[in-house]
Amino acid sequence: MTDFSDLVEDYSTTPVPPGKTVSGFRVALVVIGTSVALPAFLSGAKIATALGLKQAILAFVAAGVLLSVLGCFASYVGSKTRLTTYLLVQFAFGSAGAKFVNMLLVSTMFGWFGVNAYMFAQACQSMIADLIGFNGNIDAYLILGSALMVVTTIFGFKALNKVALFAVPLLALILGCVLVMSITHTGLHALMARRSGEMSFGLAVSAVAGGNMVSVAAMPDLARFMAGKLQVVWSMFLSFTIGSTLIFISAAVPSLATGNTDLIQIIIGLGMGAPAMVVLILSTWTCNGANLYGAGLGLAATFRNIPQWQFTVGAGVMGTLIAMLGIVDHFVPFLLILGIGIPPIAGIYVACYFLRPGRTKDVGGLESLPSVSVTAFAAWAFGLAVAAATSQAFFTLTTIPSCDALLASTGLYALLERAFGDGACRVAAGVPPESTR
Repeated sequence: MTDFSDLVEDYSTTPVPPGKTVSGFRVALVVIGTSVALPAFLSGAKIATALGLKQAILAFVAAGVLLSVLGCFASYVGSKTRLTTYLLVQFAFGSAGAKFVNMLLVSTMFGWFGVNAYMFAQACQSMIADLIGFNGNIDAYLILGSALMVVTTIFGFKALNKVALFAVPLLALILGCVLVMSITHTGLHALMARRSGEMSFGLAVSAVAGGNMVSVAAMPDLARFMAGKLQVVWSMFLSFTIGSTLIFISAAVPSLATGNTDLIQIIIGLGMGAPAMVVLILSTWTCNGANLYGAGLGLAATFRNIPQWQFTVGAGVMGTLIAMLGIVDHFVPFLLILGIGIPPIAGIYVACYFLRPGRTKDVGGLESLPSVSVTAFAAWAFGLAVAAATSQAFFTLTTIPSCDALLASTGLYALLERAFGDGACRVAAGVPPESTR
C-alpha cells in the first residue's frame, strides 16, 4: 500500500524529478481551469458592457498576449530549475528576506481563497433558493465548498491536473452552449451595437492583465512539471491568448445579450439550472484549488519541517475564517494592492536566474547565500514607487501599473547586480565580502 506521504509528495523543497514531468497541454489545462472563476466572469461582463463586443474582444486578446509573453519568462525559469516560485524567491531575496516576501505571496493566495469561497457560498444560497425555494445557511455552503477544495488540493499538482482534465472540457461545453444560445437569441449585429462607453481600451487591457499578474508571477509552481522551451511557449499561449480570451468572451456575450453581469443568473434564466450549478462548483473548485496549492507550497518552502499538505489544510481553514468573519470586503483592497506589488517579485527572480543560472539551480547552496539581498529589496521598492506614480497619472509607461512595477524592478535589479553583485548583499547580511567567491 502506498504511504500517505508518497501520495501527497509534491516536491515543495526539492526539484521535480525528470520522470515526473507532464506535457505543456496538461499544464495549460490547469492554468485555464484556475482562470475560470466568478471574478473573471464579472470582469468580462463589465468590460464588454463598457467597450462593446468588438473592442472588448480586442482588449481580451491584447491582455492574453501580454500575459503569455510574461508567463513564458516565469515558466521558462520554473521548467529549467524545476523549483517552486517560493524557492526561486529565496535565491533572489536571500533566505531571511524571502520569508517576508513569501508570506506576502501566501497571504494573497489564502485571501483570494476566502473571497472566492464567499462568492461561491452567496451564489449557492441564491441559486438553490431560486431553484427549490430553500434558502439555507451561507456558512454551511461556505464550509462544505471549502472542504471539497481542501480535500482535493492536499494531493498537490496530481489532483489539480485530474480536476482540470475533468472540469475544463465540461465547463467549455456548458459555456459554449450559453454562448451559442445568447448569439442566436439576440443576433450578432445587435450584440455588436451594445456598449456604454464608460471605459477606455487601455483601462480594459489593464484590468484583464492586472487581474492575472499574480497567477503569472507564481507560474513556476506549475511550469516546473514541464520539460523543454517549446512546451513552455505553447502552453502559455494556449493558457492566456486562447484560454483566457475565450473565458472572458463566454461571459461578455451573454451579458450583452441579457443586460445582466451575473453569468450564473444568466444561465439559470436560459433554463439551465443544473448546468449553472455545475459551472459554479467547478469554476470555484479549480480556481480555489490553485490558491490553496500556492499557499501550501509557499509555507512548505519557508518552513521546511512541516509537510506541505498540513499547510494546505491550514490555509484553507484561514481562508474560510476570513470569509465567515465577514471581512472579505475589507480584505479585497489589500489584495488589489498586493496584486501590484507581486509582479515585480517575478521580474526579480527571473532576472536573478538569467544573471546567475548556475547558482539558481542549487537548492543545497541556499544556506551559503546572503540572508537578505539589498539589491532585490531596493529594486522591489523602486518598482512599487513607479507603479504608485503611474497609477496616480504622474506619468505613463504601459498604462498597466503592475507591468510598470515589473519592468522598473527588473531593470534596476539587473543594473545593481551587474554593478555590485553579491558583495553589497553579503556586507548587509553581516558576511565578509571575501566569502562571496
